[in-house]
Amino acid sequence: MLAGAASIAIGAAVMILWLARPMDLAEAAPTLFAMQFNAALCFVLAGAAICLLLNGALPLSAGLSGLAGLLAAATLAEHLLHVDLGIDRMFVAPFVSPGTGPAGRMAPNTALCFLLLSASVALTALLGRSSSPLRVVLAGLVFMISTTALIGYLLSVSTAREWLPLARMSPQSAFCFATLSIGLILGGIVRLGYDLSTVAATLGAATYLLLVLMTYVELIQRGEDGGLPAEGADARSTLLAILLLSGAVYACLIVYAFRNSERSRRMALQLAESQKRLEAIIQTAVDGFVTIDERGTILSANPACERIFGYQVEEIIGRNVKLLMPAPYRDEHDRYLANYRQTGVARIIGAGREAEGQRKDGSTFPVELSVSRIDLGHQVLYGGILRDISERKRHERDILDANAELEEFSYRTSHDLRSPIASSLGLVAIAEDMVRREVPAAELQGVLARIETSFRKLDHLIQNIISLTRTKMLDEPESAIAVAGAVRETVERLRHMEGGAVSTVHIDIPETMTLRKRASRFQIILDNLLSNAIKYHDPAEAMPEISVRAACDRGRFVLTVADNGLGIAAADEPKLFQMFKRFHPQRAEGSGLGLYILRKSVEQLGGTVAYRRREKGSLFTVTLPQEDRR
Repeated sequence: MLAGAASIAIGAAVMILWLARPMDLAEAAPTLFAMQFNAALCFVLAGAAICLLLNGALPLSAGLSGLAGLLAAATLAEHLLHVDLGIDRMFVAPFVSPGTGPAGRMAPNTALCFLLLSASVALTALLGRSSSPLRVVLAGLVFMISTTALIGYLLSVSTAREWLPLARMSPQSAFCFATLSIGLILGGIVRLGYDLSTVAATLGAATYLLLVLMTYVELIQRGEDGGLPAEGADARSTLLAILLLSGAVYACLIVYAFRNSERSRRMALQLAESQKRLEAIIQTAVDGFVTIDERGTILSANPACERIFGYQVEEIIGRNVKLLMPAPYRDEHDRYLANYRQTGVARIIGAGREAEGQRKDGSTFPVELSVSRIDLGHQVLYGGILRDISERKRHERDILDANAELEEFSYRTSHDLRSPIASSLGLVAIAEDMVRREVPAAELQGVLARIETSFRKLDHLIQNIISLTRTKMLDEPESAIAVAGAVRETVERLRHMEGGAVSTVHIDIPETMTLRKRASRFQIILDNLLSNAIKYHDPAEAMPEISVRAACDRGRFVLTVADNGLGIAAADEPKLFQMFKRFHPQRAEGSGLGLYILRKSVEQLGGTVAYRRREKGSLFTVTLPQEDRR
């Protein structure tokens, strides 16, 4: 951008001088008019094209560079074909001719540089990144020609315009070309990934080689024209040999520089690709990744740490890693690092362990931590991989609880199954003995009744086990359940139970209410709630009552069953939903699995069940999500 602005400023200043026609100034300082008006106009167009290119106005940039290139091509055709197309006087009539060429006509090497420069800008605007190598080559040629001209002026200021053919370029033009070409080269090598110092050395060597070749040609021409005396032939040969040798050396340096630059570029690209792959792996990893220095200061963290700890990455960079630890890990961390630096004994580094992390809100959670040492030569870092194992720990606890339940279930089931079977076998033996002794049928009837009771108890236990298994294993689709109708059907089906006929059931549920759930599991919930309310009614109560209500509250279905029955003692409430727990064994037969099956069924539907002891009786509340979460 700065190079383009400088070109516009210099070109505009020269154009103003030509339009103002200051004769006295032209006689006093003819160098100011060494740049022709058309050349100044091309510099304004080229500078504007580069500025527009950098600002993204690609079509307009290509158009302006094309105009400059067209004017330069026409001028170069005039030089090569020895014709006058009239373009030298198209915009302004020349009033002074400081050069050796036709008045108002830019030098041929100036026109050539404009062609190369315009082609570089136009290719970049039209082809984008793919044009970068050619863009650098074209801009490099412009730099070599313009720098050679500048060196020519520095070596012989008074005869700069006649020193070498390619130096017939005004100093203003040479400076503008050098500035513009450097800007284009820098932009191109950044995209290509070449090393800047290598490219600069290559351009310097190439410019020197061009200057050597031009000097060689000039010396030969002067020798042919008699510019050197005969006795100086040996000196001339020595000088030419030195020039050619140095040129060859620099040519080899150029080849080496390019090969080295290409090798460096490939290595840089491979390193960049490797870094991108590694960064992509770290940035998308589910586990957290943190790097710290020897003082425990966090240097980097991946996005997974935001999810695990609740901090934004920017919040923890530069802070001590103790921020992510609860006590006592926080207090031990600095001491551990100090001991490791002094003794070299690692307790954590290189091995995984379980620890605790602390979130931004202060809550703690279990983590699996793996730490490794990273030696960078000048610095030692530590990388840590952290995994939130809260879910795994919860599953482990669930498995342990399930195993404990299974052990208890196996023990209690085998005991409860064996008890009625053993009782029945004993009663069968008694019945056989009574039959052999021909005891009257009336006496035998009592024994058979007791056998029947034992088998009914056994059947009830088996039915509960089947129900429990169905609750855990059954996989059925959801369906719309008419809640009021399902409750009425359950109440009617349980009327045969003891207390069913005398209990009054109040149903306060809208007829239009429906619930979309697994029907069999919801039915198990209703059966257990209502059968318990009927079974454990208070015999001393003149009017046993059961109240069933249902409502929808903020996306939840809430079912309550209240009764004025025997209730549950406060001391028994913690054991209410456990297996094989019976609280009124003298009141009714049962397996003690009913409320446990109720809890499991509710949990299978993604809900909760709660109990509240009333002044008289019990209140059970079942809460289910209206959309099944399982």
